[in-house]
Amino acid sequence: MILYLCITQTTKNMATRASIIMKEEGQPLMAIYKHWDGYPSGLGKQIEDIIAGGKIVNGLSVDSKLGEVFNGAGCLFATMIAKLKENPGDVYITSLDSVGNNGEEYIYEVDVQNNIAVLTHKEN
Repeated sequence: MILYLCITQTTKNMATRASIIMKEEGQPLMAIYKHWDGYPSGLGKQIEDIIAGGKIVNGLSVDSKLGEVFNGAGCLFATMIAKLKENPGDVYITSLDSVGNNGEEYIYEVDVQNNIAVLTHKEN
């Protein structure tokens, strides 16, 4: 006899949708859509923590650690996606054209200028 045990997990996530436009020197590179917890104290805080956790550089040393150093804007954005993706259906890479058309309540922008990341957001 085989017994299957199904455990369901209840989460407190609210479907507060958001998009993040990722820019380098003012030029949009890509966007991601986040389905859950898009409000500033949720997603906004997560983005702030990721940015504050590391330094944007041009070139890596042998002892560089993931999340502590970002080798340019692309490395920062890849790290953001990796850290924000918690579950299937949570985070999607999307087109820049779709931003604002997914029922988002918040739209964030992260613009890396001269190796400094600037985070802004607005209600949609």
